[in-house]
Amino acid sequence: MTMQARFVRDDGRTFLLGGSYRDSAEWGITDITGTDTVENRMSWVVPAAGDGEEITGERIPARNIDIQASVKDRQKNSAERRKAMAFFNPKHSFTLYVTKGNVTRWTVARQERFQCREQPADRHVSMSIALKCADPYLYSVDDYGKNIAAVTGCFGFPYISPIERGFRTGVYNFAKVVTVENTGDVETRMKIIVMADGLVENPKVMLNGAYVRLLDILQAGDTVEIDMVRNTIRKNGSNCIGKVDRHSSFTGMVLRPGNNEVSFDADNGDTDMKVVLYYNLRYLGV
Repeated sequence: MTMQARFVRDDGRTFLLGGSYRDSAEWGITDITGTDTVENRMSWVVPAAGDGEEITGERIPARNIDIQASVKDRQKNSAERRKAMAFFNPKHSFTLYVTKGNVTRWTVARQERFQCREQPADRHVSMSIALKCADPYLYSVDDYGKNIAAVTGCFGFPYISPIERGFRTGVYNFAKVVTVENTGDVETRMKIIVMADGLVENPKVMLNGAYVRLLDILQAGDTVEIDMVRNTIRKNGSNCIGKVDRHSSFTGMVLRPGNNEVSFDADNGDTDMKVVLYYNLRYLGV
């Protein structure tokens, strides 16, 4: 099975660890743990009477990932060790992409420990990396952008029709309701982009009964970004959280595993709305 670990540092520099002597990486993974493990941390109290204990809370703690790798070509020991020592700097954060077979997941990590000792010329230099991921979930690479106000095209122009009766050129989603499937392991949150092609009054996006409604008038060309991950809402880049309907629910706008109903509306101009959802699926391992 193909395996890779690709690090992207917060300054854009990258470092690749391969899983086979046949791939292009200068380093090969010899062991990796923590990408296929999930922990449930519980708290409990001992009752005053009776047997057993009472669970009072539970949560998934931060994820620990440990990787060991070695240089494939001993003649490159010294050069590759210098590169690794310079790259794995604890002052930086890293986005780690782990690939197993045809599946790639990513997470953001901080470096807890790094070791890369010098070795005699007849031995391969090896390194060990200990990472802490504050978010315990691994994310899909695709953000699954979906336009829920889409027009589905049926053919292109110019077009010469061989028939005399009417035919379909495109289908507009007049129902304004779509089903979004979350195939991840747990619920996830979205970023919603609302774009106005004309005057739109008080746009509203709904998900499984919860909604976020902006009490504002959008002009043609205006864009509203509703970020459910960061709990922010911006119009043309400026904060407009103060214009949100007080009954709106950021906490309720989550994509549950399985099918979810997402819809949009406005007091006026809903046909001039474009609504695009972006979301990453979240997994318990790879």
